[in-house]
Amino acid sequence: MELSSRQKIFFFIFAISGFSGLIYQSIWTHYLKLFLGHAAYAQTLVLAIFMGGMAIGAWFCSQYSGKWKNLLLVYAVAEGIVGISAILFHPLFVQFIDFSFFTVVPEINNVSAVNLYKWGMATLLILPQSILLGMTFPLMSAGILRRFPGTPGYSISILYFTNSIGGAIGVLTSGFFLVKYLGLPGTIIFAGVINILIAAIVWKLAREQQPAPVIESPSVEAPQSGNNTFYLMLLTVSLLTGMASFIYEIGWIRMLSLVLGSSTNAFELMLSAFIFGLALGGFWLRKRVDKIKKPIRDRKSVV
Repeated sequence: MELSSRQKIFFFIFAISGFSGLIYQSIWTHYLKLFLGHAAYAQTLVLAIFMGGMAIGAWFCSQYSGKWKNLLLVYAVAEGIVGISAILFHPLFVQFIDFSFFTVVPEINNVSAVNLYKWGMATLLILPQSILLGMTFPLMSAGILRRFPGTPGYSISILYFTNSIGGAIGVLTSGFFLVKYLGLPGTIIFAGVINILIAAIVWKLAREQQPAPVIESPSVEAPQSGNNTFYLMLLTVSLLTGMASFIYEIGWIRMLSLVLGSSTNAFELMLSAFIFGLALGGFWLRKRVDKIKKPIRDRKSVV
C-alpha cells in the first residue's frame, strides 16, 4: 500500500515518540527505586501508574477530542508539556526527596503511614506525565484519520507498530546505554528534548494544513438492552485481558531476575520483549484489518 510522504513523516515521528515514552517508563523505575527503597515495588508502581495514566488520557480524549478542530496541534502541545516536565523532573525530584526524608518522614511515627505517603507521592510524581502520554495515541491516530481517511485500519495498525517498535528500542537503549553514559538526569533530559523537538515539528506540520472539520457525534437511539449487555461483556473481556497481560509482565520480571541476577535488567528486557510482541501484532494486521468484514462479530455469531 502506497503511503504519502506526509503520512510516512507522521509514522516516523510517532516511532520516535514511542522511543522517548518508554525511556520514561524505564528511567522512572530507577528514580522511584531510590525513593521507595525497593526495585520490585518501583517497577510494579511504574507499570500500574503508567498504564493507568494512559487509560485516563485516552478516556479524556474520548470525551473531548470530537470538539477539537486540529487534533495534531493538541498532540503537539501534549508532547511539549511532557518534554518540559522531563527536563524539570530531576531537580524537582531532588528537592522532593530532601523535603520528604528531612521534613515529612521524621514527623510520621507509623510505618504504614510512611509507606502510604511514599506510594502516594510517588504516584503524583509520574501520573500527570502518564496521562499526557496516554493522550498521544488517540490524538495522533484520530488526527491522521481526519487527514488521510482511506484505509483507517491500516493507518492505526502502522501507528501502533511504529510507536511500539520505537518503545521497545527505547527501553533497551535507556537501560543498557543511556543510563550508563548520561546518568539518570542526562537520560531523562535527553528524552525530554526529543519530545520538545517532536512537538515543534508536529506543530509546524499541523499548521501547514487546514484543520479538519469537527466531527459531530450523530444522534442515535439508545442501544437495546441485549446489545448493551453484549458490548459491556466485550469491555469486561478487554479489562480482564489487560489485567492478565500485566500479571504476566510482573511474573516474567520475577523469573528473569532469578536468571539475570538483576531485577532492573529483567524489567527492561521483559518490557522490551513485551512491547516488541505488540509491535509485531500491529504489523501483521496492517494489510489484513481493512479486509475483515466483521472485526467484532454480532451476538449470534459469537454465541
